[in-house]
Amino acid sequence: MDEVSPFKLAADINGRIAQFLSSVDVGSLPHDQRQTLATLKNQATDIRLEVRDYGMAETHAEQERIAKAIAERVEAAQATILKVSEYNLLGAADVAQLSAQLDQLKAVL
Repeated sequence: MDEVSPFKLAADINGRIAQFLSSVDVGSLPHDQRQTLATLKNQATDIRLEVRDYGMAETHAEQERIAKAIAERVEAAQATILKVSEYNLLGAADVAQLSAQLDQLKAVL
């Protein structure tokens, strides 16, 4: 199996979350659910930008520092995804898919 680049994975994750968010009528949700969805959107964007920075890092030490930051962001995003699923806004298959992609991202860094 070909290894997928971290950039492609981050873009796919970000796109999948954006697609999910566009299908939800956020305005009709309670405040705490809106906040959780906003957090998820921001986390996906932050992960994508950190992966970009990882690719542009000039030293191995800088890449390692950024990879650690990405791993922490990924864990936070996974927790947020589970919280969104508790609101019944994401199904089990979507949770599994996003979690697997996030785990794969951590593995390729």
